Amino acid sequence: MYDDLIGLAKATVELDPRKPRQAYLRRAISTAYYAVFHYLVDEVCCALIGTENSQKEHRQSLARAFVHTSMRDACTSFAGGKLKASVIKGLPRDSTGNYLIPSEIKNIAAIFAELQEKRHLADYDLSERFTKTEVLTLIDEAMIHVENFRNLPTSDTRKFFLACLWAYKELKNR
Repeated sequence: MYDDLIGLAKATVELDPRKPRQAYLRRAISTAYYAVFHYLVDEVCCALIGTENSQKEHRQSLARAFVHTSMRDACTSFAGGKLKASVIKGLPRDSTGNYLIPSEIKNIAAIFAELQEKRHLADYDLSERFTKTEVLTLIDEAMIHVENFRNLPTSDTRKFFLACLWAYKELKNR
């Protein structure tokens, strides 16, 4: 789904090569957001359930449980590099007491939060104007950060980030 949606976002920007209409740019932003959203949801579901074709229905069922605002809250915290004490309670920390978050996680979290903010502007604030360059840059950043995250070796921190996309609301309030 991610590859199709991110390709569609780029193609939408290019529907009018000279000066794209605002509707095209707005649709491209929204499509890019949903590309990253579905990519992350799929990563969580694959990590929790598995990647076998026979598990597809279970992954699809679980995918319906994700909440955009909870994912944004988790991503905002991870992007900032500081997680609430209640979230990282009992987890290993460095000598200064920080829970180390790889840049690949910070970056994909940051682009998710930024895309969600831009999607809200694109979908609901008609006074907001977008440029072709701005939208293409946003899409390119999303593609780079998804690729870097894909190449991040499996680790407990990577798995924890993915789990937080689903459970962050509960963890931060404990």
